[in-house]
Amino acid sequence: MKNLFIVLSLIFFLSSCEVAPQEINYGSDACRFCKMTIVDTQHASQLVTVKGKAFKYDAVECMLNHLAKWDQAEVKYYLVSDYTKPKNLIDATKAYYLVSESIPSPMGEFLTAFSVKEERDEILQAEKGEGLNWAELKERFK
Repeated sequence: MKNLFIVLSLIFFLSSCEVAPQEINYGSDACRFCKMTIVDTQHASQLVTVKGKAFKYDAVECMLNHLAKWDQAEVKYYLVSDYTKPKNLIDATKAYYLVSESIPSPMGEFLTAFSVKEERDEILQAEKGEGLNWAELKERFK
């Protein structure tokens, strides 16, 4: 019985320390950077540290502005919402970004993320704007 308790305690301890994204509760979670309530399902983002702490943001630009204060070795996941699939968080380092006044974002940077390059490029061709990758985006927000 004692061994069972030890095994169950160990399983509970290990599962409670899982490093994974957390669900964003739209309409109640607050942005870690600007403190606004996160309501826009197409622009939210999230940072998860190697220790499993999740930071939620109402816009990609809030995550990038907050990122300037981080030791990036501490970050396990950079996640952004896929514009064409709201509430779907994707790897920010592999996303395709669009800065276009035709798509307003919560903090006014007109910054939007896409998981599929062709979807981003279709809007880019129809509207004025600029396409960026993760490295270019981070450089812009230094």
